[in-house]
Amino acid sequence: MIIVAGGDSFIWGSELADSPHGGPDGYSKNTFTALLSHGHQYICAAYPGNGNDSISRQVINFLQVQGNSKIFVIVSWTFPGRYEFNFGFDSKIPNWQVINHWTIGNKFYSKNNEHKKLISDHVNKAKLNNVYDFAVNYFQYVASSEYWETYATIKEILFLQSFLQSKKIPYLFTCADASFLNNSTILSNDLTINAYYENIDFSKWFFFPGNKGFYEWATHNKYPIGDTHPLEAAHRDAAGLMKDKFYEMVKKHLE
Repeated sequence: MIIVAGGDSFIWGSELADSPHGGPDGYSKNTFTALLSHGHQYICAAYPGNGNDSISRQVINFLQVQGNSKIFVIVSWTFPGRYEFNFGFDSKIPNWQVINHWTIGNKFYSKNNEHKKLISDHVNKAKLNNVYDFAVNYFQYVASSEYWETYATIKEILFLQSFLQSKKIPYLFTCADASFLNNSTILSNDLTINAYYENIDFSKWFFFPGNKGFYEWATHNKYPIGDTHPLEAAHRDAAGLMKDKFYEMVKKHLE
């Protein structure tokens, strides 16, 4: 069995001891997804800073190349408010790039001055490569509402779910923060939101105690946190909580 994990920096393992930089030096083997895969081949298709559209695209890309091997997919969906675009209009910009509130300098929360500088550098880079102005306008005119954040998130979830089902690939979904599934938009009578939400198969989901996502659960229970990421203890206990559901689903697939 090959375990393929999709997600963001929590699944990459940013700030964990074996992946201190959370970048191209290599993903951690101590995330809860990696720990769950013990005894199986493990491949990380996650990357720091991913938006939910990045996550679905990268998982699908990997599966398209991998072929029909025995694969089980674990995906941890990230926070809403991150959006990926293909900036083909300017050769200075990588084709696929995520923008978020940090791109335009919003939500500068950090305990660490070095991390604040990294965010500032991120803003300056966005200005240099012409993404900044686009991001400012996108957040001002489109992405400033709870509705758009929720719609964009559940659309990607349903999109990847449908792809995996069409390929008969078993999967388990979880998330970093579950608040996007319990807000006024989800609880409204909006036809589009209801149609998308009601077609998500929550029998293939794992929520942490209190109906929380991994980051919510870890911070609520006061696990050690680096600058912004839960550290090894949270991942170990998260894997312990998820293992029964995970093993049950893997066993069913192997049979």
